[in-house]
Amino acid sequence: MLEKIADFVEKTINRVTVFFFMLIFAVMLSQIFFRYVLNSPLVWTEELCRYLFTWICFLGWTIALRRKSHISIVFFIEKLPHSFQKGITLVLQAVIFLFLIQLFRQGIAMTARSFNVPTITLFFSYAYVYLAAPLSAAIMLLYSILDCLELIRRKQV
Repeated sequence: MLEKIADFVEKTINRVTVFFFMLIFAVMLSQIFFRYVLNSPLVWTEELCRYLFTWICFLGWTIALRRKSHISIVFFIEKLPHSFQKGITLVLQAVIFLFLIQLFRQGIAMTARSFNVPTITLFFSYAYVYLAAPLSAAIMLLYSILDCLELIRRKQV
């Protein structure tokens, strides 16, 4: 059940991330057109692109965690006896899990504190920008739980 939810979340994140990339591209093209063709630059484009890029980074982090494509150094773990490899990997997963819980908690607090802080040139508050952190942390917590369950079920790392 959790695996189906994670697959759906991953597909949704992929689509949202691609949409945000396309939106950045369209906004930047419109900025170029308005600035150099119409001589009337748009003041909000740089800020919107910055916030979209922040969201892309956090969502990309979830994609990398799901696909296990983060940079990792397994040299030392592979040198250990197989009986220790699983334990060390579980400890590392626990550290990741604790970090994600802290990111979630602090992200919620930061989002809550910024609801009344408006963005400079756009019509929404900074809370929607900061929401990327706790939302991504929650998604990565789901992926981390699935990774731990898979690791426990496997015989070897």
